Amino acid sequence: MIKLKQYKESIHKCSKCGLCQESCPVYVESGNECDTARGILILLKGIINGEVPLRREMNKYLDKCLRCGKCFDVCPSEIPIEDIIFAAKCKYLYRSLSGLKTRIMQSAFVKRVFSKPGKIVSERFETKVLYFGENFKEVLKLLNSNSIELLNPVVSDWGAEYLLSGNIIRFRKVINNCMRQIAELNPKFIIVDIPEEKFRYLIKMYGGYSPNIEIKYLGEYQGSDELVNRFFNPLYAEKLVKELKAKEYQ
Repeated sequence: MIKLKQYKESIHKCSKCGLCQESCPVYVESGNECDTARGILILLKGIINGEVPLRREMNKYLDKCLRCGKCFDVCPSEIPIEDIIFAAKCKYLYRSLSGLKTRIMQSAFVKRVFSKPGKIVSERFETKVLYFGENFKEVLKLLNSNSIELLNPVVSDWGAEYLLSGNIIRFRKVINNCMRQIAELNPKFIIVDIPEEKFRYLIKMYGGYSPNIEIKYLGEYQGSDELVNRFFNPLYAEKLVKELKAKEYQ
């Protein structure tokens, strides 16, 4: 299990310079210091020191983070804020009643009973690929129109839902399944709905994999602009900031 305490030294490195504040799209919309990496790190330091409990009110600030990586890009101390937030989400998921409910809803049993994966039927082409994401219907049409065959037998994403909630056990299982499909189906390359470097980092960090295969971002394909712009991907959907802000006052 990934523990928040293992990032104690990294959290202490925060100099509170405020550069993350200027780059954070959530803060630009909300103006709330707690939405910035600096604000979140201050809260998490209190949790690690036992001064502040990790409750639902605290968890809402973790959920607002889009995991866009902009704070890390400007951080002079190179603090891995995304990894720290994931560790905090893990702690909340496995130490709270609300987290227990989430784990039950995300369990393999519940998923198997209530959300059976849809089958994929693709046109046949010389170039054969795998896609790991959520918007299969549109992606299938897009790839076939680019003379690319989709090998996925059923809908299969890369575990974004579990990454965002902090469910490390389910996240690793999904990553293992992705790697197994790559080995069995032998695609020319794989396509994901987040940039290649981000995907490689995630599967290396949390799964221990460094697949020797070309990885392409969905946004690279002709005709994908509209699809990418309206794709609901919490990791990179800056358009959701206003919706998140609105929910705060509901």
